Amino acid sequence: MSFGSMYVGATGVIAHSQGMQVLANNLANVNTIGYRRSELLFGDLISQQMGSGGAQYDSGVFRTSQIGKGVGVSTIRPSFNEGSLENTNAVTDLALSGEGFFGVSDPSMGATGATHYTRAGSFRFNNDAYLVDAAGFRLQGYAYDQETGQWDTAVSDIRLPYEDVIVDGETARVVRSEPVATNSVEVVANLDHSATEVFSSTDNPFFSMLEAYNGSQSNAATPFGDTEPQYSTAMDVFDAEGNSYEMTVYYDPVNPDTLSNAVPGYSYWEYVIAMPGDADGSAAYGTSGAGLAGMGVLTFNSRGALVNQSAFSLDPSASGDPKDLASWVPATFDEEGLPQFNFTFGADGQSTGEVSTIGYDFGVNSQSSSWRSHGTGSAATLGTDADLLPEMADMDRDARVTTSFAQPSFTGYYNQDGYTWGYLNYLSVDEEGILSGHFSNGQTEELYQVGVYKFNSPWGLSRDGHTNFVATEASGGAIEGVAGDRGRGTINQNSLESSNVDMADEFSNMIVTQRGYQANTKVITTADTMLNTLISVKR
Repeated sequence: MSFGSMYVGATGVIAHSQGMQVLANNLANVNTIGYRRSELLFGDLISQQMGSGGAQYDSGVFRTSQIGKGVGVSTIRPSFNEGSLENTNAVTDLALSGEGFFGVSDPSMGATGATHYTRAGSFRFNNDAYLVDAAGFRLQGYAYDQETGQWDTAVSDIRLPYEDVIVDGETARVVRSEPVATNSVEVVANLDHSATEVFSSTDNPFFSMLEAYNGSQSNAATPFGDTEPQYSTAMDVFDAEGNSYEMTVYYDPVNPDTLSNAVPGYSYWEYVIAMPGDADGSAAYGTSGAGLAGMGVLTFNSRGALVNQSAFSLDPSASGDPKDLASWVPATFDEEGLPQFNFTFGADGQSTGEVSTIGYDFGVNSQSSSWRSHGTGSAATLGTDADLLPEMADMDRDARVTTSFAQPSFTGYYNQDGYTWGYLNYLSVDEEGILSGHFSNGQTEELYQVGVYKFNSPWGLSRDGHTNFVATEASGGAIEGVAGDRGRGTINQNSLESSNVDMADEFSNMIVTQRGYQANTKVITTADTMLNTLISVKR
């Protein structure tokens, strides 16, 4: 009997010793980022059926008595209660609020996709531009294709799209934003209703500025020499190589007394769109027509509202002088119903790339992308007749539109959609886990979306060191997804999740475990005393 009691006590000592080891490991990891505390559950061992102490019921069923054979550890499982979040200074310190795990890949395994799973989100970019944890495991995410605008459907290693460039003879690693050519510009201005014309033409009053234009002047502030049009506004536009050029829109009113069929009370402003003459990469370089891009006429009613815009562009099939009105035809429209022009950017008469097509918006567009023509084949046939001005068919006026009120001319708004090369300034990660790069050209580009993984039974995961888990049959396979999707938590940048070990609970459990250990050692010593008493009987 005493031997059996000693054995039972020994099982209690072993079990509580293992319990103390679990508590010690929890306390050792009280400051480990993303650590999940372990919970230990005891369970009794097999019971032995006794030969006496049984009974038989009237039904004939026997009840037997059993005596326990001790205690053991039933299971040690992780607790996935969420830990508190700590603020950090690193954008790539990530913390999950809610369910899920980050997926990381051990590069030494040569596997595709996540091989380990963790709540520890302290990641940094290594020398090869991979986003890795302290063990060098690579964070997994969905890449964004800048060309197609689509997210990849399979995860991959998160890696900055760097380039090695030569700077002052040294190789430098940079992350760049590709340039985008200007496709559309918007200019909204007020043109003083009381202003008078600066340029005039007896035969072609709508194109007086074209006659005065001279893009070959190298020492003049404008292509009009010392005499400037009534108003102008300028902005930078970009070609496909990221080179910037100053595009200027010149405005000058047309004297209605020089026109025929002008609507009483209406005012007319001619405009010319021009680039620097030395930036012209076409055959017009070096001529008086260098830099000419587009022109037309704005028509305002007596209240100063824009009621029509006529637009002309150079006929691509024409090979004559750009200042020849016969070379100018009604402009084509872009997808938004805006008139557009073609221009070949260059340097010293040499093209630097493909022809750029730029739509321009003064506040009106044609919903049918067409002109209601009054017989005008080219600008040369217009003459002085206001009734021959091409009209925008199905014209739609924006809330932001050019006007002609009786107040000084000004530009209320301008914008264009091109940009030059940009270099990475900083990164950010939003709640959905989208890693974005912010570049020196003002652009923000989405790079990756961090993957977030769930399991049918996360308690079945197996620890694998470095605060990582691996999937097992008990946990089921990892279910890929992203933050905020189907019960997954959200991601916080500049944050780390603390260990979920509660020191107060652990110390309480330690006291109880210590008492249990002491009680079982007492069982052993008491059983030993009983055994000694039995032996002394023989003496």
